[in-house]
Amino acid sequence: MNHQELRERIAPPRPEEGPFVISVWGGKGGITKSTLAFLLSYELGKIGPTLLINADAKQADGGVTEMTANLRVPATFELTESDDPAELHAVRRLKQFRYVITDNQPFRDREKLKAAAKADLVVVPMPPRRSDMKSVLRSIRDVLQPERAPYRIILSMIEHSAKGKAKTMKDTLNTLSMPVYDGWIRKYTAHEMLSGLPVTLSEEDNADKAAEDVYMFIDATLAHLGEPYKAVRKEVTA
Repeated sequence: MNHQELRERIAPPRPEEGPFVISVWGGKGGITKSTLAFLLSYELGKIGPTLLINADAKQADGGVTEMTANLRVPATFELTESDDPAELHAVRRLKQFRYVITDNQPFRDREKLKAAAKADLVVVPMPPRRSDMKSVLRSIRDVLQPERAPYRIILSMIEHSAKGKAKTMKDTLNTLSMPVYDGWIRKYTAHEMLSGLPVTLSEEDNADKAAEDVYMFIDATLAHLGEPYKAVRKEVTA
């Protein structure tokens, strides 16, 4: 998709209601929060005007600011940095955007946690590591559920040979009445943006499979928000 096509296909902002707010959140580091926040912003930026807020700017490396700076293609979104609870509470005033995504710290400051939970959807990555699962579930129990936040868990960093384990995890979460995406994000190096390209543009090995995970994630997120749009898939040439 070239820049002219992007402009022609973009959805408008929401000047009356304010933007849809999506918070990527998990209560600990190293669970793919930044990767998923970046991918959400890049893909939703193809649909409507999008702002990505780096609320984890103290992260030493690998955060959304670094990912954006290393892009070899133009970003489809705007980027800013803030972890101020008052500013995070006020993002619905940014009516020039259709989507606002926040990439949140693994902080323990309850006011920041509560501010980050005030969203139309809180996306909670959960890798299959036991220690990560315990920390994420504790954060959900301690903050999201008391705040009645509309959250959804996305299983992430799933080894391509561990589909059975991922299905068991998903079934367990469903049994516990915890909302979870139907699919998951598999563990492929293409997600790490080593080439400076988002996985949906990458030519790395298994990039097409990894991109399908992302398109599933985007489509399910849009459906949850009640949006009539689908992810803008890259054209496949013969």
